[in-house]
Amino acid sequence: MKFSLFFFFILLISIQAFAQDQQAFDIKGKVNDPAGQPVLYCTVQIDSLSIATVTEADGSYELKSVPQGNHTLTIKAFGFQAKTIRVAVRKEESVVLNISLQEDISTADSVIVIGKSEKEKIESSALAVDVIETKTIKLQTADMGEVMAQTQGVSVRRSGGLGSDTRFSLNGLSGDQIRFFQDGIPLEFNGYLSGISNVPVNLVDRIEVYKGVVPIQFGADALGGAVNLVSPKMYPGLGGSASYQTGSFGTHRATLDIKHFNDSTGLFVGVGGFYDYAKNNYKVDVDVPNDKGKLSEQTIRRFHDKYRAGGMHVVVGIKDKKWAKELSVKGFYTDYLKELQNNNLMEGIPWGDVVTLRNAAGVNLTYRKEFGDKISLNVMGGYNQSERQLVDTSHAVYNWYGERILIKNKPGEIDPQAGGSHLLTWDKNTYARLFASWKIAKHHSVRVSIAPTYTLRTADEKYLESYDPNTARRSLLTWVNGLEYKWNAFNDKLENILFVKDYVQQIESKDMMFGSVTKRHVHYYGIGNGVRYEFSHRLAVKLSYEYATRLPRPDELFGDGQLTMSSLDLEPERSHNGNLEITLKNRAKANWYIQANAFIRKIDNLILLIPSTDRDNIYRNVYEAISTGLELSAGWTSQNEKISLNANSTYQKYYNSSKEGVFGDFYGDRIPNTPYFFYNASASYSFRKIFHAKDKLSPFWSMRYVHEFYRSWESAGLIQYKQTIPSQQIHSAGLTYRLIRDKLSWALTAEVQNLLDEKIFDFYGVQKPGRGFYIKITTQF
Repeated sequence: MKFSLFFFFILLISIQAFAQDQQAFDIKGKVNDPAGQPVLYCTVQIDSLSIATVTEADGSYELKSVPQGNHTLTIKAFGFQAKTIRVAVRKEESVVLNISLQEDISTADSVIVIGKSEKEKIESSALAVDVIETKTIKLQTADMGEVMAQTQGVSVRRSGGLGSDTRFSLNGLSGDQIRFFQDGIPLEFNGYLSGISNVPVNLVDRIEVYKGVVPIQFGADALGGAVNLVSPKMYPGLGGSASYQTGSFGTHRATLDIKHFNDSTGLFVGVGGFYDYAKNNYKVDVDVPNDKGKLSEQTIRRFHDKYRAGGMHVVVGIKDKKWAKELSVKGFYTDYLKELQNNNLMEGIPWGDVVTLRNAAGVNLTYRKEFGDKISLNVMGGYNQSERQLVDTSHAVYNWYGERILIKNKPGEIDPQAGGSHLLTWDKNTYARLFASWKIAKHHSVRVSIAPTYTLRTADEKYLESYDPNTARRSLLTWVNGLEYKWNAFNDKLENILFVKDYVQQIESKDMMFGSVTKRHVHYYGIGNGVRYEFSHRLAVKLSYEYATRLPRPDELFGDGQLTMSSLDLEPERSHNGNLEITLKNRAKANWYIQANAFIRKIDNLILLIPSTDRDNIYRNVYEAISTGLELSAGWTSQNEKISLNANSTYQKYYNSSKEGVFGDFYGDRIPNTPYFFYNASASYSFRKIFHAKDKLSPFWSMRYVHEFYRSWESAGLIQYKQTIPSQQIHSAGLTYRLIRDKLSWALTAEVQNLLDEKIFDFYGVQKPGRGFYIKITTQF
């Protein structure tokens, strides 16, 4: 014991000594013109360290985590002469450096936009893309689904509280028609098996939403678009963040992200993780039978809807070397538990013991190399495996009050006639992504991508002693390739991106008992083009098109190992996707923008989930469907950045255009369970210098309106399915207090979600939580 304490003491001293030796500091100050006025959008950078920033509205800047030593600052701003300054960063002192720039008369008649943020650079491409920065959102209590739902064209619906199934919709298209990535790697290959809504916001730096036209670098067969979650950058020295949130319905959420980068050796290491827990014991209205069996609506608390999830990742590697821009390996493990209390339609008797469990583990490799300033190579690959369990073995029958009302001989709650179930499903995935770029001339570049993915699935139903069809060995090979040509002209005012894609899929299912084999092979081509023209630094127009193919996903073909059956005969979806976007913005004084985007999606063989009250949910092809619509968004930020106002709205007409086939009777009907009109609004204000110069108090408010929509086909003719999901308006409000002391940034947020305690319904009419109170503390260093 004494030896352990002595060793621990020596370890603490070593860590402290190492931290002091590697300590980094800030360089900060203001940039002014000769008259003493602040220079906005001025870039201040240290080229040797790849550290840069852009001045704020008051001309202030701050370069964080600058290591000790002598450094050269380069300061550039349009209309001013570039300036270089030699700065010495010494031990135990940060540098305050105010800079004055001289005007450059040679640019008096020019209009050039410089100092763009990463968000502006991405959004100025020829493709239809929106970027959501999470700098402020990380401090609030909204989860990823709620954040995404505030974006124009996006609808995120979930079948209950935290951890429940979600359906992400973009311009009408939803589910697997939208592909999700983290740093360019498919999201499920990073261990997030419950979808994008349950990814912790604090582990994401920004969110890129690509609409209809998907860049080839993702190697994806998405139909309606793609979403890429970008992790926080790594800076020299030690840095990271941590957060903890608690609140109503037994909610607890925690995240941790720590990174260390030694810029002299190039070595870096990162460790991150999350933990989520929620009882989800909120109130819902259900039909409860009385003693005579007559149904009457009662308000009860959910009693079997708990969610628990956790995961961690470790990444090690080296970067910024001649032989590699980055070489890294990342390992991860995640584990999920979700109790199920009702079916997809929330009808019939509840379940009191049904549980689903998931876990995943894997490793991802990344290699990036730049050959001069013309050729770059990005290679990623990895292997992961996951296990899913559906456990339905209870002999009890429950009522909506959580009481056991019957003990029966035969197990099983989901389908009492079929009996109990303990189904295990295993997936083994291997993937690779190669993306190369060649700048063949100043304004011309070519890029190519190669992206194969192989999935092997097996399953076992423990409650079946006879023939078990789940034991079939099923494999899926998907291979998507792309070739892109990019051209810029007229001082980058015009940008055009032309690309072609190649899609291959091989499906095989082998019955292990009888030896029968089912095989299918499909091969398609696609093409697309995006063009952007900036008439001025304020006005830009984009036009983009893609003839896209979306190959069926494993869960659609083989079932989800829970409540959805297999459907091996599904055909790939194909769609003509078009966008016309007009943006008007102003970056002088007050910052404002107005944007409109008109879109069309003309789809063949649309894949649609047909819900059921038991385990018979299944995906089917709707022969033809069309989605057209208009998105409008606007935002305004005051010159001092104290006030921020944002609003957006979406109207879409998404309907069945097939007169033949299984759904021919529903020609002209809106696609069910899909909102067609919704809008968002938000506002925030910042009080500064409360108790300290760097303190900030920020009240904020947001609202979302969703117009009523059908949860099944409009003309189905069955009263119980013809009910609409009523119109809903949800308000949230909160208050964030942020303070910065030395190297640490702290924030405390108190927030009320569903402020007016509205009854809100979503996924097929399942009721969601009412008013909830939450507190969150966040620290960044």
